[in-house]
Amino acid sequence: MYLRYPGYKKPETNIVFHQQDGRWLRTNVVREYFKEVCKRAELPVLSPHALRHSHAVHLLEAGANIKYVFERLGHASIKMTADTYLHVTKKIEDGALELYQRYTERK
Repeated sequence: MYLRYPGYKKPETNIVFHQQDGRWLRTNVVREYFKEVCKRAELPVLSPHALRHSHAVHLLEAGANIKYVFERLGHASIKMTADTYLHVTKKIEDGALELYQRYTERK
């Protein structure tokens, strides 16, 4: 984004939503903008936090280690990450069963 918009300043911290001068956007501004984008795209209106949740679940479904996801999200404990995001999805369950089947076939 910074290459396309040379007037934008890269923020000093690792924030996602920021103003062109690098300062963070207020939560209510992000929420309202996101709501408008969802409506224009004719999608269900979700909160920006839904993106974080989806990202974490997709990482886990793809086989990412829970420790990596915990560090990426910046949670206080790995238990918090597991309790929040490691609900068993059909994809995670199928993947685990497939791994187990391959393991037992080797013996």
